[in-house]
Amino acid sequence: MWNLLPTVVLGPFIEWKIGSVALVIGFFTSGWIGALIFCFGFGGYIQSALGISIYICLFYGASISVYALFPMSVFAFLIKKPDFSLITKAILTVAFFTLILGILPKQNATDAQKFVQIAHLSGFLAGIICVIMIFALRNWKKVFCSFFKQID
Repeated sequence: MWNLLPTVVLGPFIEWKIGSVALVIGFFTSGWIGALIFCFGFGGYIQSALGISIYICLFYGASISVYALFPMSVFAFLIKKPDFSLITKAILTVAFFTLILGILPKQNATDAQKFVQIAHLSGFLAGIICVIMIFALRNWKKVFCSFFKQID
């Protein structure tokens, strides 16, 4: 349920602001990028600190994509039009508060909980990468024209 709730709350908001194609592609791409960051970026730490058995047995792919929605919602929040209502601002504030409490490390966490926190961090980083890609694709003419003018 905890993976479904942010998707239900943030999904329509992101779709409303950046479009359905960007949301769907960003959601699936963030899952893949998050899995790559998780396996290859944090894989050595997980194997050395938590053990290979927990690295193989547990994987939270849905959580990775859900945590990637938070940077996408920040990106959608920064888009000027259409304007926000008070209820939208309240929902986003609660969602970001939940994100911050979910990412903070817990002192007495078990190995499996540490593993989940690393997966969530990977998803958050994947969301940031997807936001950069969506921004570049939305403004590709401005980005590439200014880049080529600097080369000349």
